[in-house]
Amino acid sequence: MELIEIAQLVTGIATLIVASVLIWQMFIQKKTLDIAHNDADANVSLMAMDTRARTNEWFAENCSPEMIDKFDKGLNSLSKKEFMIIESYFRSTMRVLGTEWRLGRLTDFKPYYKNTFFAELRFDHKLFREYWLDNWYKTMNLSDTYTGLAELGKEAYEESSGEKIGDSNE
Repeated sequence: MELIEIAQLVTGIATLIVASVLIWQMFIQKKTLDIAHNDADANVSLMAMDTRARTNEWFAENCSPEMIDKFDKGLNSLSKKEFMIIESYFRSTMRVLGTEWRLGRLTDFKPYYKNTFFAELRFDHKLFREYWLDNWYKTMNLSDTYTGLAELGKEAYEESSGEKIGDSNE
Protein backbone atom coordinates (compact mmCIF):
# COMPACT_ATOMS: atom_id res chain seq x y z
CA MET A 1 0.00 0.00 0.00
CA GLU A 2 1.21 3.37 -0.89
CA LEU A 3 1.06 6.43 1.27
CA ILE A 4 -1.81 7.98 -0.71
CA GLU A 5 -3.92 4.86 -0.27
CA ILE A 6 -3.26 4.84 3.47
CA ALA A 7 -4.20 8.54 3.65
CA GLN A 8 -7.45 7.89 1.79
CA LEU A 9 -8.27 4.96 4.07
CA VAL A 10 -7.61 7.03 7.20
CA THR A 11 -9.70 9.92 5.78
CA GLY A 12 -12.58 7.52 5.01
CA ILE A 13 -12.48 6.02 8.51
CA ALA A 14 -12.36 9.48 10.08
CA THR A 15 -15.35 10.57 7.97
CA LEU A 16 -17.32 7.52 9.14
CA ILE A 17 -16.45 8.25 12.78
CA VAL A 18 -17.51 11.91 12.46
CA ALA A 19 -20.75 10.90 10.71
CA SER A 20 -21.50 8.35 13.46
CA VAL A 21 -20.92 10.94 16.18
CA LEU A 22 -23.20 13.42 14.40
CA ILE A 23 -25.97 10.82 14.07
CA TRP A 24 -25.58 9.94 17.75
CA GLN A 25 -25.85 13.64 18.67
CA MET A 26 -29.02 13.95 16.56
CA PHE A 27 -30.63 11.11 18.52
CA ILE A 28 -29.70 12.79 21.81
CA GLN A 29 -31.07 16.12 20.56
CA LYS A 30 -34.34 14.43 19.45
CA LYS A 31 -34.79 12.92 22.93
CA THR A 32 -34.10 16.30 24.53
CA LEU A 33 -36.65 18.01 22.26
CA ASP A 34 -39.24 15.31 23.03
CA ILE A 35 -38.74 15.89 26.76
CA ALA A 36 -39.04 19.66 26.30
CA HIS A 37 -42.24 19.21 24.25
CA ASN A 38 -43.77 16.97 26.92
CA ASP A 39 -42.82 19.48 29.62
CA ALA A 40 -44.36 22.33 27.62
CA ASP A 41 -47.57 20.35 27.06
CA ALA A 42 -47.77 19.54 30.76
CA ASN A 43 -47.25 23.21 31.60
CA VAL A 44 -50.01 24.31 29.19
CA SER A 45 -52.33 21.68 30.69
CA LEU A 46 -51.69 22.85 34.24
CA MET A 47 -52.10 26.52 33.31
CA ALA A 48 -55.38 25.76 31.52
CA MET A 49 -56.68 23.81 34.51
CA ASP A 50 -55.66 26.57 36.89
CA THR A 51 -57.28 29.27 34.78
CA ARG A 52 -60.47 27.26 34.45
CA ALA A 53 -60.59 26.58 38.17
CA ARG A 54 -60.14 30.27 39.00
CA THR A 55 -62.72 31.27 36.37
CA ASN A 56 -65.24 28.78 37.73
CA GLU A 57 -64.65 29.97 41.31
CA TRP A 58 -65.12 33.58 40.23
CA PHE A 59 -68.31 32.69 38.36
CA ALA A 60 -69.73 30.77 41.33
CA GLU A 61 -69.00 33.72 43.63
CA ASN A 62 -70.71 36.17 41.26
CA CYS A 63 -73.81 34.11 40.47
CA SER A 64 -76.81 34.90 42.60
CA PRO A 65 -79.63 32.37 43.08
CA GLU A 66 -81.84 34.71 41.00
CA MET A 67 -79.32 34.64 38.17
CA ILE A 68 -79.09 30.86 38.26
CA ASP A 69 -82.89 30.70 37.91
CA LYS A 70 -82.53 32.63 34.63
CA PHE A 71 -80.18 30.09 32.99
CA ASP A 72 -83.07 28.32 31.26
CA LYS A 73 -84.93 31.52 30.37
CA GLY A 74 -82.35 32.96 27.98
CA LEU A 75 -80.29 36.09 27.52
CA ASN A 76 -83.25 38.49 27.55
CA SER A 77 -83.97 37.64 31.17
CA LEU A 78 -80.62 38.98 32.42
CA SER A 79 -79.91 42.35 33.96
CA LYS A 80 -76.95 44.32 32.58
CA LYS A 81 -74.72 43.19 35.44
CA GLU A 82 -75.74 39.55 35.03
CA PHE A 83 -75.02 39.80 31.31
CA MET A 84 -71.56 41.18 32.09
CA ILE A 85 -70.91 38.26 34.45
CA ILE A 86 -71.94 35.74 31.78
CA GLU A 87 -69.89 37.59 29.17
CA SER A 88 -66.76 37.64 31.36
CA TYR A 89 -67.10 33.98 32.29
CA PHE A 90 -67.69 32.93 28.71
CA ARG A 91 -64.86 35.05 27.31
CA SER A 92 -62.35 33.64 29.79
CA THR A 93 -63.41 30.04 29.22
CA MET A 94 -63.43 30.42 25.42
CA ARG A 95 -59.99 32.06 25.45
CA VAL A 96 -58.51 29.07 27.26
CA LEU A 97 -60.33 26.61 25.02
CA GLY A 98 -59.39 28.49 21.85
CA THR A 99 -55.76 28.75 22.90
CA GLU A 100 -55.59 25.03 23.62
CA TRP A 101 -57.11 24.36 20.19
CA ARG A 102 -54.75 26.76 18.43
CA LEU A 103 -51.73 25.19 20.13
CA GLY A 104 -52.89 21.75 19.01
CA ARG A 105 -53.42 20.42 22.52
CA LEU A 106 -55.55 17.25 22.36
CA THR A 107 -56.98 18.18 18.95
CA ASP A 108 -56.99 14.47 18.10
CA PHE A 109 -59.25 13.85 21.12
CA LYS A 110 -62.44 15.68 20.16
CA PRO A 111 -64.44 14.59 23.25
CA TYR A 112 -62.22 16.84 25.38
CA TYR A 113 -63.42 19.93 23.51
CA LYS A 114 -67.00 18.80 23.10
CA ASN A 115 -67.24 18.01 26.81
CA THR A 116 -66.00 21.52 27.59
CA PHE A 117 -69.00 22.93 25.74
CA PHE A 118 -71.29 20.73 27.82
CA ALA A 119 -69.63 20.97 31.22
CA GLU A 120 -67.71 24.25 31.34
CA LEU A 121 -69.83 26.35 29.00
CA ARG A 122 -73.02 24.81 30.36
CA PHE A 123 -74.71 24.04 27.06
CA ASP A 124 -77.42 22.25 29.00
CA HIS A 125 -78.87 25.74 29.68
CA LYS A 126 -80.58 27.91 27.07
CA LEU A 127 -78.83 31.11 28.18
CA PHE A 128 -75.32 29.74 27.52
CA ARG A 129 -76.26 28.23 24.17
CA GLU A 130 -77.80 31.55 23.08
CA TYR A 131 -74.73 33.49 24.17
CA TRP A 132 -72.39 31.15 22.29
CA LEU A 133 -74.50 31.20 19.14
CA ASP A 134 -74.96 35.00 19.16
CA ASN A 135 -71.42 35.98 20.16
CA TRP A 136 -68.95 33.21 19.27
CA TYR A 137 -70.10 30.76 16.60
CA LYS A 138 -69.95 32.99 13.53
CA THR A 139 -66.79 34.73 14.73
CA MET A 140 -65.03 31.40 15.19
CA ASN A 141 -65.94 30.42 11.63
CA LEU A 142 -64.23 33.54 10.27
CA SER A 143 -60.83 32.01 11.04
CA ASP A 144 -59.59 28.77 9.49
CA THR A 145 -57.79 28.14 12.79
CA TYR A 146 -61.02 27.77 14.76
CA THR A 147 -63.49 26.22 12.30
CA GLY A 148 -62.92 22.73 13.73
CA LEU A 149 -63.58 24.00 17.24
CA ALA A 150 -66.68 25.83 16.01
CA GLU A 151 -67.91 22.59 14.46
CA LEU A 152 -67.53 20.77 17.78
CA GLY A 153 -69.43 23.59 19.48
CA LYS A 154 -72.14 23.31 16.83
CA GLU A 155 -72.45 19.57 17.49
CA ALA A 156 -72.69 20.20 21.24
CA TYR A 157 -75.28 22.94 20.67
CA GLU A 158 -77.41 20.74 18.45
CA GLU A 159 -77.21 17.76 20.82
CA SER A 160 -78.11 19.82 23.88
CA SER A 161 -80.82 21.97 22.30
CA GLY A 162 -82.32 19.56 19.78
CA GLU A 163 -82.14 22.41 17.23
CA LYS A 164 -80.07 22.52 14.06
CA ILE A 165 -77.81 25.47 13.32
CA GLY A 166 -77.92 26.68 9.71
CA ASP A 167 -74.85 26.97 7.52
CA SER A 168 -72.24 29.36 8.96
CA ASN A 169 -72.33 31.37 5.74
CA GLU A 170 -75.90 32.52 6.39
